[in-house]
Amino acid sequence: MIRWRSVLTRLVVRYGQHNPRKAAVSIDALLDTGFIAIDVETTGLDPHRDALVAVAAIPFVAGEARPGLVTLVNPGRPIPAAATAIHGLSDADVEHAPTVGEVLPRFDALSMNRVLVGHDVGFDLGILAAARATLGLPARSVIALDTRRLVRAVGPAMRDSRLEVVAARFGVTPAGRHTADGDARMAGEIFHALLPALRARGARTVADLVQLQRATPLYD
Repeated sequence: MIRWRSVLTRLVVRYGQHNPRKAAVSIDALLDTGFIAIDVETTGLDPHRDALVAVAAIPFVAGEARPGLVTLVNPGRPIPAAATAIHGLSDADVEHAPTVGEVLPRFDALSMNRVLVGHDVGFDLGILAAARATLGLPARSVIALDTRRLVRAVGPAMRDSRLEVVAARFGVTPAGRHTADGDARMAGEIFHALLPALRARGARTVADLVQLQRATPLYD
């Protein structure tokens, strides 16, 4: 598990390099136009073997969460008991859910040309990228901001950077933990709560945030 997490979370440091104009957007402009907070739930932690069972993409505009994409996904395979123990989703829950081939176009339509925000977002993007490859869809170049890395950038002494721990530290109510909707909303709210500390570190643009998280190790 740690091996895959360490590989996938490194994906996030590359995002933003291929769209300098988008990365040059100021943080204030990003908040006004909005970003998309994302989270996924899966059958496990290996993108080459596991599949999506839930996806959430929640727009945050002017500091407020707006209606977005929240859906279960039929993975086309049994959900292991170990995964169900974490997110609570069983085979019966997803039996009549749309397939990943139906969900990805909806995700793309909502998130295209938007900055994505998530906690351990490299994992979410790795799973989504593997799903795209399996379906023969082209890869996407996106800018993604990882609240876990950004938390460590402003408070390196905070060794426990689990989502619920970070939420409590920054005054975000931990609601719906281990659901795609709940975790995406918490990540969006944590990002807003982090901004004063990030500005204090000199961040003024999305590119600054990308560079800051790039220079911050996820694990000691």
